[in-house]
Amino acid sequence: MKKRGISQVFYYIFTVIVISLIFLFGYQQIIRLQNLNEQAKFIQFKTDFQNSVNDIYYKNPGSTVTYSLVSANKPLILPKDVKKICLKNLNNKAEIKAESKYFINFTTDNLVPEQGGNLKLENNEYCANIINSKFSFTLENRIVNRGTLIYIK
Repeated sequence: MKKRGISQVFYYIFTVIVISLIFLFGYQQIIRLQNLNEQAKFIQFKTDFQNSVNDIYYKNPGSTVTYSLVSANKPLILPKDVKKICLKNLNNKAEIKAESKYFINFTTDNLVPEQGGNLKLENNEYCANIINSKFSFTLENRIVNRGTLIYIK
């Protein structure tokens, strides 16, 4: 009888260990999937942003496109830890950066940031606060010195 009671204790201990390992593995996989989702949001943002600039580049001078909650073009989605996005003018290129473990700085050709709309000048950079992981902005096609530039505000 004692032998049977001792073996049951080992079964309970083994069961608790197996269940704990299952929960630990499941938790790690959920965290990994969340990180992968945030990385995918950044890649989607970068692709959509560059496509938006390219689309307006080939439109008529003076064309304007607004990305906001109330327009036909909805704001672009960023990873959840991005609170502010900044654009720096680099001779008809713009460097786009943000503090985030998922966001990698990148540049976009023919893009010039200017103050207005959501962009405010801070330390030689044009920055916009991000609300609910959504970036609202306006793009405008302009001819400057016989070249096409896209202004963002």
